[in-house]
Amino acid sequence: MSYSYYEVFTNAQRAFSGLGFPYGADEDAAYIISWLEAFELDGIHLFSSIQKKIDSNFNGALDNNKLTNTINLEKKSCLMIGPGLIDFLNFHTAKNNEIYIEFQNCSDPLFLIPLLYRAIKKNIFSKIINQNKIYAVLGKNKIFIHDDIKNNDCSNFILNMSTNEYQISKEIDSFDYNILNTNISNGLNPDQSSWDEISDLAFRTYVPESEESREKGAGGGDAND
Repeated sequence: MSYSYYEVFTNAQRAFSGLGFPYGADEDAAYIISWLEAFELDGIHLFSSIQKKIDSNFNGALDNNKLTNTINLEKKSCLMIGPGLIDFLNFHTAKNNEIYIEFQNCSDPLFLIPLLYRAIKKNIFSKIINQNKIYAVLGKNKIFIHDDIKNNDCSNFILNMSTNEYQISKEIDSFDYNILNTNISNGLNPDQSSWDEISDLAFRTYVPESEESREKGAGGGDAND
């Protein structure tokens, strides 16, 4: 079944709210999942597969507010700490023009990619490598994502961020951002069983029907109306 990008985003946002994500953090996490779904990277299925681990367990705090050469994420989900972390690194990249950070124990590196894509609007570009192997490159018009990142199988890596664009080699099988606009226009097709599971989480935010709720005008709506 096909859904609009807005429907995917809204359902994911409500589901994250149902899992205990605070306002703002639920929208950032929903953006990550919706972006991955729009790029045919199974965002909804990935969300469904980890939702039990993050249920009522939100912790988006960063242990260190100083820029260091190494950051140990301690297996914390990037759905929680990713937005604040990338904002922090964006600030230092704009200040220094380029930074190199070694990441350790990253449980879900794929969830960083939509956030790094968003940084391109600020003319900040990214490249992920490990032992001279390229795992991801994000440019103005094209993106490359290695299968290991797609499978969240890259717990240790170097993240380079720069105000100068990294070049994607012609030999690398990359794809352009037109796929994003095309899929948004045509509708998204998440795995249906995963969609149903996420929808169940979203129902947690709905106002239970009662005489009092009807008097207040709740009707068939939800807490976000």
